[in-house]
Amino acid sequence: MAGGSIEKYLNLARDLGMTNAIAIGPEHIFFDIRALLKCRWGCEYGTGESPRCRSMDTSFSERVDMVRAYRHIILVHSHDAKAVSRAVLEIERTAFLDGCYFAFAIRACHLCETCAAEQGEPCPTPNKLRPCDSNFGIDVYKTAKNLGLPCEVLQHKEDVQNRYGFVLIE
Repeated sequence: MAGGSIEKYLNLARDLGMTNAIAIGPEHIFFDIRALLKCRWGCEYGTGESPRCRSMDTSFSERVDMVRAYRHIILVHSHDAKAVSRAVLEIERTAFLDGCYFAFAIRACHLCETCAAEQGEPCPTPNKLRPCDSNFGIDVYKTAKNLGLPCEVLQHKEDVQNRYGFVLIE
C-alpha cells in the first residue's frame, strides 16, 4: 500500500467519532441485485432525480467488479448519518494524499441538513458526492451482520439507526 497503513485509517475513523471501524477485504462485501431494486423503488430518494441516485452509466456487474478490484476496505459504523458521510470522505482524502490515488468512498451523501439538489438548486458540494451503497448493489444488512455488527430493520422512528460507510483502498 502506498504511504499509509490500514491502522492509520482505522484510527482516523475512531478519531472522527465512528462507533466501529474495521478493515475487511472485498470478499466480505455482499452484493445483491435486490438492494438496487429497493434503492430504486423503496428508498425515500427513489425518484432517481436525486444526485445520490445516479448510476453514472455503470451496470450492476461493473460495480461488483469495481469493488472486487480493491484489496482493502474500511467499514465504518455510527448512529449519525452526517458523521458517517464526513468520515468516509476524510478517510478517502487521507488515503489519496498517502498515495492511494484510487481510494474511493461509498456512502449516500448526508452532508447538508436539506439537500439543495432535491429542492431544484445546485448541489453546494458536487465534488463530494459518492454513490450510495444500496445503489451500488451492496447488501449492507448482510454485510454488517456477517461481520458481527448491528444492523436491524427499525420498528419505530425513535429506534437508534445504524449507519455504515465504506472506503475502498488499493
